[in-house]
This record gives sequence, C-alpha cells and structure tokens, in this order.
Amino acid sequence: MQSTLALVLELPMQRKESFMKYPLVLVALLVPVLLHAEPLQVSIDCPEWVAARKQDNYQSSLAWIQGFVAAYNQYEYAGSDANGVLGTHDDNAVAKWMDNYCQENTSSNPREAIESLIDQRKHVKNACPTRRQSGRPCPQEKEAEKPAINE
Repeated sequence: MQSTLALVLELPMQRKESFMKYPLVLVALLVPVLLHAEPLQVSIDCPEWVAARKQDNYQSSLAWIQGFVAAYNQYEYAGSDANGVLGTHDDNAVAKWMDNYCQENTSSNPREAIESLIDQRKHVKNACPTRRQSGRPCPQEKEAEKPAINE
C-alpha cells in the first residue's frame, strides 16, 4: 500500500520537472539568436534622416513612422478615409514628405515631423451648432477632401 501511495505522490513531481525542461530548452535556443540580432537603426533627428535617405538606409525609420501613424489611425483617427489620416499607403510619398520637412526643419526629428503632418491632416469633428431638444443626432457633416501628402 505504501509503494502505491509513494508512486501517486511522485507522479506530479515528475510531470512538474518535465514541464520545466521546455522553457529551459526554449531559452537555450533563443539566447544565441537574440545575442546576434542587430539593433534597429532609427533616425533620431532630421540630419540623420537625410543621411539615411542618401545612403538608402531609411527603411527602419520609415517603418517606425508608419507604425506611429498606424497607431494613430487605430486609436484616434475620426475621418472617413479608408487609408487613414495620411490618405495613402505609399511609402515613397511619406519618405518624400519627410525629406521636404527635414530640409525646412533641420533641428526637428521624425516624431515631431509626423505629429505635425497628422495635425495638418486630421479630421476634427465639430459639435452641433444648435442644441437639439428632440434628442435627434446632429446631421453628419462632410469631411473636406484632403490633398495628396506632397501637394
């Protein structure tokens, strides 16, 4: 009877030890990969953006900008354009806009640049001009058509 009880008590301990092996194996496999990964080079300011564009090494910075815009579109954008606040998914248009911005604002950085573009292009919902006693919603106002980014 004692030997059966001892087996029953040992079984959960064996399972626990086998489950502990899997995370250790996973860590052992991932550590070499993470140690050899290159850090993402993102432009910190406009002069770095211009230099990266000249060397055709701006993709990581552009990806960061697109991620910033995607987050804005997901959580803040109130307009009706299916392409979001920029009105386009064209990488070249965004990169050219950044080129123009950085030439005019050399002491700026990509975050300030994209925030200024969003401020220029975002749709602002106006409140109802008159108070409605009936409880009906205000009539929908049309969103003004946005020009292309580089116009």
